[in-house]
Amino acid sequence: MRSSPPQPRRSDKSRRTVSIISTGSYVPKRILTNQELEQIVDTSDEWIRTRTGIRERRIAAADEATSDMATNAALAAMTQASVKPEEIDLIIVATVTPDMFFPATACLVQKRLGAVRAACFDISAACSGFLYAMEIAQQFISLTFTIPFLLSVPTN
Repeated sequence: MRSSPPQPRRSDKSRRTVSIISTGSYVPKRILTNQELEQIVDTSDEWIRTRTGIRERRIAAADEATSDMATNAALAAMTQASVKPEEIDLIIVATVTPDMFFPATACLVQKRLGAVRAACFDISAACSGFLYAMEIAQQFISLTFTIPFLLSVPTN
């Protein structure tokens, strides 16, 4: 039996560089100010500002879901970078407020964008979700080795 040549370690393989080429954002139209909160709960604008720095917050409309906001932000980023939906390979939505548990919010965004080639999934990591999503995306882009997949099939 012949032995195969040693395989290079992942760290030895060349990697593609990764850059953020565009960003997009979206905020709901309704603004809730600290003064309005003073009318609802026992607080004051000064108390809120000195402890949190918050002066106002945005409130989603009753018919506005996470996927709606993510789609609007994605469209803004795509327009800025002149990216077409069919050029998108991966959609990751980092949220603790998905539209529903299944399908993933990223799948809803994928459909609305028309990104028919994109793999998509959600991650839920609270405040650090953005950082995890960025790291995951970087790994999908930069690693050039083949990722093995395991398929588990139930037996009778």
